[in-house]
Amino acid sequence: MFRDFSKNTFGAPNVAKPYHYGHVPEVTVNPDGTGSIKKYYCMGRISREKVKILPDNRTVLQGDDKTAGGIFVFVADVPGYLSSGTLYAAKLTAGTVPSGSAPSAGAFDIAWIRLGHATSGEIEYMADTLKASDIIDVQYTDPSDPGYTLINYGGSETQWVKIKPGMEKAAAFLETARYAAVLGATMELTKFEGVTLDETNGMAYFAMSSIKKTMSDHAGAIQLNKNKAGAIYALPLGSAFDTNGRAINSAWVPLSMSAPSALVGEPMASDANGNTANVDKIANPDNLSFSKSMGTLFIGEDSGMHLNNAVWAYNVSDKSLARILTVPAGAECTGLQVKDNMNGFAYVMSNFQHPGDWSFASPSQDSLKAAVQENWGDLKNAQAAVGYISGIPSLS
Repeated sequence: MFRDFSKNTFGAPNVAKPYHYGHVPEVTVNPDGTGSIKKYYCMGRISREKVKILPDNRTVLQGDDKTAGGIFVFVADVPGYLSSGTLYAAKLTAGTVPSGSAPSAGAFDIAWIRLGHATSGEIEYMADTLKASDIIDVQYTDPSDPGYTLINYGGSETQWVKIKPGMEKAAAFLETARYAAVLGATMELTKFEGVTLDETNGMAYFAMSSIKKTMSDHAGAIQLNKNKAGAIYALPLGSAFDTNGRAINSAWVPLSMSAPSALVGEPMASDANGNTANVDKIANPDNLSFSKSMGTLFIGEDSGMHLNNAVWAYNVSDKSLARILTVPAGAECTGLQVKDNMNGFAYVMSNFQHPGDWSFASPSQDSLKAAVQENWGDLKNAQAAVGYISGIPSLS
C-alpha cells in the first residue's frame, strides 16, 4: 500500500518516505472542471479522518482516527492560508457533566498544549531529509533513564521516548502523536471520526465511533466503561490560552467536551435480526454534517452492531433524534453532507459502500446475502451508490 501511495504521489514506487504520509491535502476544483492539489505539512502528522475549517478561516479542528489518539487544533497565521501556523494538542481533565448530557460518556475540561509553529515548506524539507532515528529515540524496555518519557503508543504498546536535541519542531510536526504524549497531551481517544460545526450556537461535534480500549482501561485522563456503540461529543467553542499562558489566536477553540444523552449508543444482546445495539439509537457514528438553517446535526453510521446502518437527524433545540435513511445490510453510510439552499431547496447527500459486509450472525444471513448479491453484485466486488434526499424546502 505504501508503494502504491509512492507511485500515485511521486510517480514511482520507491520514492516516498514515511514522513510524506499523514498530512492534509487540499483540492481546489475550478469552475471549468480543472483542479489542483496541495499538501500541507505544518498541520501535524496524525491519523485524521476529517478536518473542519471554522468561520475565521484560520482555525482547523482535526480528528485522530486511531486507538490512543488525540484532539488537535491548527491556527493559521493568515486567514485563508494554511501554509503556516501553530499546532496545539488537547489535555483533558474530568469535568462536571452538563444538564442533558450522558454521565456514561463522561465530561472533560480541555486545556491546550502548544506543540509548535512552522511553515509547510520547512516541514516538507524535514520530511524529505530526516528519518525517525534523526528525530526521536524510542525504547521498548525501560532504559532506567529519566530523560525518557513513558507513553502508551497505539493503545497496545508501551514505549519510552526521548526527543533528540534540537529536534522539537521536527517531532511536533512529523512525530506528532509521540511528541504530544511527551508534552502531556491526552492521547487516549479511540476511533475519532467525523467533526462538524454548529456555527449559530458555537458548538463543535465529534464522532467517537467506539468507547473502548484506552478510553475504558481505567487509566489516564479518560476512565469510562466500555461502550462499543460509541457516542457523539459536543464541544463549546471560545477563546483560550495555552498551558504556558499564551493567548491562542482564535475565538473557536474547544473548551470542554461531553455527550448529549440522545447521542450515545446502547449495546444490547443480539436480537432476532442480529443487531447488537439498540436500533432506535445511533451506533458507531462516523460522518457528521450540520445544517445551520435546519438547526440539525446529521449523522452517518459505520457499524457492525446494526444490520442496516442509518443516517440520523438530531435537532439541537428540542434534542429529538430521527432515523431518516437506512442502507442495505452490511453497508456503510458515507459522503454525508447537507446543502441548505440550492435553487430554493435543501438536499441531504449520503452514499453507501460495501453492501453485504457484516461480521455477526443473523438468522436470515443466507437470504440477506443472496438479496444483496442480486441487487448489488458479488460481495467481493459489490457496487456502491451515491444519492441524496431531495424535495426539502430551503429554510435559509
